[in-house]
Amino acid sequence: MYGLRRLLIMGFTLVVIVMLVGCNIFFDRIMFFNRKDLSDDKQEEKYINPEPQISQVTVTLYFKHYLADYLVPEKRVVQKGSQSIEYVIVSELLKGPTFERIAIMPPNVKLLDVTRNGDTVFVNFSEEFRGDIDLAAVRKDNVPEEQRENVLAQMKRLCVYSIVNSLTELDGVNRVKILVNNRALTYEEMGIELIASQTANVDKDTPVMALTRNKSFILNPSEAVRQVFNSLVGEPDWERIDAFLARKNVDGTERLPIEEIQKIYSAYVAGLEFDSNNFILSEEIKPDGEAFVTVTYAIKYANGKKESRESEVLRLVNEEGIWKLRVPSFFTAVK
Repeated sequence: MYGLRRLLIMGFTLVVIVMLVGCNIFFDRIMFFNRKDLSDDKQEEKYINPEPQISQVTVTLYFKHYLADYLVPEKRVVQKGSQSIEYVIVSELLKGPTFERIAIMPPNVKLLDVTRNGDTVFVNFSEEFRGDIDLAAVRKDNVPEEQRENVLAQMKRLCVYSIVNSLTELDGVNRVKILVNNRALTYEEMGIELIASQTANVDKDTPVMALTRNKSFILNPSEAVRQVFNSLVGEPDWERIDAFLARKNVDGTERLPIEEIQKIYSAYVAGLEFDSNNFILSEEIKPDGEAFVTVTYAIKYANGKKESRESEVLRLVNEEGIWKLRVPSFFTAVK
C-alpha cells in the first residue's frame, strides 16, 4: 500500500514537471514570435523615412545678358526635395543669376504654383507679374522717353521666354502656359502684346496660349560677333567689346587687357566697314564648345590704307554659357 502511494506521488510529480516544461516551451515560443514580430516591425520602420529625400539636380536657367538684349544659359546644381523639378526651376529663376547675367522679372513677383500636364507646364504667378520690368535693374533706365514703351515691351517678352526656354530644357516639356492668380489673362493684360503681334492669327485681346521654345532670343555665336562689330561703329563701346572677347587666345595664352587692346586699335585702325545686315555669311557650332563664324568686312587703317577681308573665319568659344570671340587680328596687328 505504501509502495503504491509512493508510486502515485512520483507519477503525479512527473506529470507536473512535464506540464511545467511544456508551458515554458510554449511561452518561450510565444515570446520568440512576439520578439520576432517586434523585430520585424523595427526592421520595417528602418525603411520608413518621414523626411523627404533631398537630391542634387543640374538645371539650365536662362537670364538676360548684362549688356546684350539676349538670353544666356546658366547651369546650376540645385537641391530638390518633395517639390517638382518644374517648381524648382522657376523658383531658381526668381532667385536671380550669377556673373555676367541679369534677372529679368517684374519686381516682387511670387510663385504660387507650378503643375505639369503631359508636355505642358502651367506656371502660376502672383498679380505682380502683370507689372513692368524695372528698366534700371536691367541697365535700361537711360533710354529716351520716346523709346521707353518699346523697350518695356521687349524686356517683358524676354522675361517670358526666360521662363519658357528654361522649362523646355526638361525632357518631354514642349509648352509653357503662364497664369496670374489662377487666371488665363490676355496678351494685353499680361503686358506681352509684342508676342501677340508677332504670332500669326493671334489678337492681343485673346488669352495667352501655351508658348513653345524660341531660340531666337538666345545669344548665339553670330550675335556675339555682331555685338563686337557694332560696338566698333562710331565711338567704340569698349565695355561691351570686352564683354564679348574671350579670356584666352587661340594658343591658350591670356589675352591682353582691354585697355591695351584699345590703345593698339586706336593707334593703327581708323575703323571697320561692313554691311550690318549681311556681313555674317555663315555659322558653325562644334560639339566641343567652339564655333566658327564667317564674315566679310574691310579695315581702314590710320595710315590711309584699306584692306578687304573676304570670307574671314572668326573663332569663338563658349565660356560658362556665353559665346565669346577670340581676339581678331585687327585688334593686335600693326600695319
